[in-house]
Amino acid sequence: MGRIPEWVVEEVRARADIVDIIGGYVQLRRAGGSWTARCPFHNEKTPSFHVNPQRQMYYCFGCGRGGDVFRFVMDRENLPFPEAVELLASRVGVVIPEERGGSSEQAPVRNLRNRLYALNEEFARFFERYLAEHPEGAAARYLATRQLPPETVRQFRLGAAPPGWDDCLRYGRGLGFTEEEMVTGGILRKNEETGRVYDHFRDRLTFAIWNERGDVVGFSARSLEVKPEYGKYVNTPETPIFKKGQLLYAIPFARKAMQERGEAILCEGQLDTIAMHRAGFPQTMAPQGTGFTADQSRILARYVDRVLVAFDADSAGQKAVRAALELLLPLEMEVKVIRIPGGKDPDELFRNGGPEAVAAAVNGAVGWLEYLRDAWRARGDLHSPAEQGRMLADAVSLLMLMENPVQRELYLREAARLLDISEGALTAEVARQERMRRRARAGSGNAAPAATPVPEAGPAAPKAEEEPVSPPIRAAELTLLELALADESIARRIADAPEAQTLPNDPAGRALNAVLAATLNGEYAAAGAAAAAVLGETPDAEVARRLASECSFPETQWKKAAADCLATIRDTRSRRSREKILEELRRAAPERQLELLAELEKLDAPEKR
Repeated sequence: MGRIPEWVVEEVRARADIVDIIGGYVQLRRAGGSWTARCPFHNEKTPSFHVNPQRQMYYCFGCGRGGDVFRFVMDRENLPFPEAVELLASRVGVVIPEERGGSSEQAPVRNLRNRLYALNEEFARFFERYLAEHPEGAAARYLATRQLPPETVRQFRLGAAPPGWDDCLRYGRGLGFTEEEMVTGGILRKNEETGRVYDHFRDRLTFAIWNERGDVVGFSARSLEVKPEYGKYVNTPETPIFKKGQLLYAIPFARKAMQERGEAILCEGQLDTIAMHRAGFPQTMAPQGTGFTADQSRILARYVDRVLVAFDADSAGQKAVRAALELLLPLEMEVKVIRIPGGKDPDELFRNGGPEAVAAAVNGAVGWLEYLRDAWRARGDLHSPAEQGRMLADAVSLLMLMENPVQRELYLREAARLLDISEGALTAEVARQERMRRRARAGSGNAAPAATPVPEAGPAAPKAEEEPVSPPIRAAELTLLELALADESIARRIADAPEAQTLPNDPAGRALNAVLAATLNGEYAAAGAAAAAVLGETPDAEVARRLASECSFPETQWKKAAADCLATIRDTRSRRSREKILEELRRAAPERQLELLAELEKLDAPEKR
């Protein structure tokens, strides 16, 4: 697609409420006139991410990210500006006109990501139709044994892949997709030796996999053979839009329920997740891939503070619980474990016992320490000193993941009670393990692991054509922007000042100019949006912070603060001009020196009003 018309961009901006859009990614909580959340761009335990609905801006006081609704989508989805506009336009019902030129057959091809989204959506429909049109097929019969009603099949977009080697290939070609696109999107596989392409999902039950906003990004496909040749499940390989470690099955259905109930439930697979939803627990999801990942844990942390884990009771399930604890506990999440009676999985429990049995298991979830104690007890003798020592070390290794000292202290007391060990012994073990870690680091010559880099909260690097702005002038610009956004009369006072006529061409100056221009044009209500539009061109964290925050000055100081800032700009420029003249005087010819002295005299003369 070519350049998007400016009127389309502004129409999308007007319709895409920033609270609604960002609320689709993180759990927002009202805080006075704004909204707060845990930042989606860096790990944090205390919410420092603020959204200003009046100015349609956001800013994180922790990492310095900020901007308007377009900038949020660009950063969150890793998209360039045109694609962010397209994504938002599709959400708010704005049609972006296609550029004309050439025949309709030669219409511009959408970017690869959009093509892959379209590819996966088309094949989700294809698999759904194939399942519906083959009620006697293996997939339909299997779903019948699982007691899945038609409405559930439709809701979760279950389907069936044809058994042929080229059914998907021929269907995709008929829709205008190339072999290369279908291979990239994981619908086809390519034999690297022969170059032959063939259908990736053949004669399998298919599960559509969504991203957070509900786009189909890939598939998981279950074999219905007793001894499948290529594994029980095959999944879409990694693609530009399918990163299995960053996906949670059924998250579009679970997002609202998570926010309403304040918790998430994790299962191991798709059928378990579907059973939990049917049982009345729509806050349930499953890791997409071989295990729970750090990215998936951070996704959950944006929505909830409590996670219930419903993994299988076998040894593999116990290891999965332990791995999840290592990721969730550092995020200060409350973790409980749902124990399924008889070692069954949630799907079997639902089919045999119905919603009541599932509800009983969920309501009976135990804390992670109690779960681990019972698991230790099942493996050995809790009264054996050696076994108790191993359990103690294991518990401490998890307690040490907690950076919050209050939380660690409370869990330490709980561990002492459950394990029937004194708090002193646990505290001593914590200190012992910390000493061992320090020695190990010192012995290896490695320092403690560095924290994840956080983007600086300072301004974006100036463009080549921008003249460097001195710190005093930049500070004055930012304060004037804050004041101009606070009150229309102050904005007019600033606009009338001579200093406002020659503001620097940096992001702060352009944002302030946009506010002043809107004010002088009688469009003060749109001043914030005008300033926000500047950030779409040139991101600047400090400008974003001023746009997303309320004015930090008391109203009684607005006029004086504006006057002081204008004086700072005037005096700084005058001083810089004087320094330049004096520098040139040292090298100038006699005739030029007279001109420079006259200029210097003008600068030094008191300003006449």
